[in-house]
Amino acid sequence: MRKPLLNISSAIVYAQSGQHQCLQQSLSQMPGVEVHASTEDGKMIVTIESESDRSAVNCYEAMERLPGVLSIAMIFQQTETHPEQELSPCKSPVEN
Repeated sequence: MRKPLLNISSAIVYAQSGQHQCLQQSLSQMPGVEVHASTEDGKMIVTIESESDRSAVNCYEAMERLPGVLSIAMIFQQTETHPEQELSPCKSPVEN
């Protein structure tokens, strides 16, 4: 039996001009993704929670393909080997 993992990362997502609000809504609807802050010029701080490194990569790739994304810069990444000790996930993680 494989031990459960929790991959937590944060990133800055840069939106195309005029796409900020639409992109923020799209990101907020993705499982495991939470938008924490945004600026009027299209920069958004997001966190991603997933069950493995691979599902985190899949999430980043899906975010890149969203309409209005100029670029994504990962800022932080951590793999938690004891996720049951976490208080609560931000949303249901992406399963792959």
